[in-house]
Amino acid sequence: MAALAAAPILPKHATFMPLTIPPWPRQTPEISRAVSQCIESADWGSYQSQAKKTLIAALESLFETPHVRLCCSGTAAIEISLRAAGVTAGDEVIVSAFDYPGNFRCIELLGGKPVLVDVARENFGPDVDSVAAAASTRVRAVIASHLYGHACDIASLRDLCDQQGWVLIEDTCQAPGMRVNGKPAGSFGHLATLSFGGSKPLSSGNGGAILTRDDRMAARMAALLDRPSEAFPLSALQASVLVPQLAELQSDNTQRDHIARQIQQQLQRQNSTLKCMAETRDGIDPAYYKLALRAASSSIRDRVIATAAEHHLPLGHGFRSMARSSERRCRKPVPLDRSEALANEICVLDHRALLIDEADVFELCQLLGNP
Repeated sequence: MAALAAAPILPKHATFMPLTIPPWPRQTPEISRAVSQCIESADWGSYQSQAKKTLIAALESLFETPHVRLCCSGTAAIEISLRAAGVTAGDEVIVSAFDYPGNFRCIELLGGKPVLVDVARENFGPDVDSVAAAASTRVRAVIASHLYGHACDIASLRDLCDQQGWVLIEDTCQAPGMRVNGKPAGSFGHLATLSFGGSKPLSSGNGGAILTRDDRMAARMAALLDRPSEAFPLSALQASVLVPQLAELQSDNTQRDHIARQIQQQLQRQNSTLKCMAETRDGIDPAYYKLALRAASSSIRDRVIATAAEHHLPLGHGFRSMARSSERRCRKPVPLDRSEALANEICVLDHRALLIDEADVFELCQLLGNP
């Protein structure tokens, strides 16, 4: 790729009409009615509210799973999953070096030791061969995240975990509604997690959920969460705003996928230094929280982000690599070159920018930069 020139990314005389990025979270009549009903019925004050029961039933249907437990955040969902998997002090948990850093910290919180593996070549999830090479008698679980709209090789990871006697925790916090070869992401792991944080495609400000098809795991979660009231609850009001969003999730995911592909094609036509890393593999129905764009170097990436900020585009850095964490904190049995490269070269576009009109894609790509 060509190096970025010293001049600003946009030519001095280039002019564009202001690009409107839809606000998030949405304010819709359906959400307002759901909240009003929750308040007027006094359901908001119930421990076992109807709003929560409705949300659980909807999630069970969407993810084709018999057990759903709501909780206060996606990070709490990871921690609860690790505890249900039996992770205690001295145990090892395999995780990608390029992942949400909270997953690394949850392992440490329980006294476990993260085992870092590299990113797969074809997606942003853990490389299956790296995971296999990281095996030891102390490994108890594997965390596998679907990131930036890409599905990790979750079926192969499940097979490997079953062979090794490990628990697979499928982190679906970024990918609600994704489908992999006809099955919902979140239905492959022994446990799976969701996040309903303020910026997420399904948002209640905070919140999360844990999913499982395993009756034993469900019983372990109940022992952790029911004391006898819920230890990490999601409120009825939070549940009420999520139900209407679930009804729109599929159409929103379809729109985001379409615009992501249009951005990819437009940047290619512009011979941009940015490569749009949209998920285009057969058998994958993507769900985007962030769309990854890869630059030729970290300096180009940082300047693209700075220019995007001038135009109020929701573009930022991706995850940093945990590869430089000390050997005291983690075990690193394989090279982590791909994780380091991605951390240095990736920037990410927020999912609300994928809800623009198709007619605005050209302008968006011009603002992203075409040096």
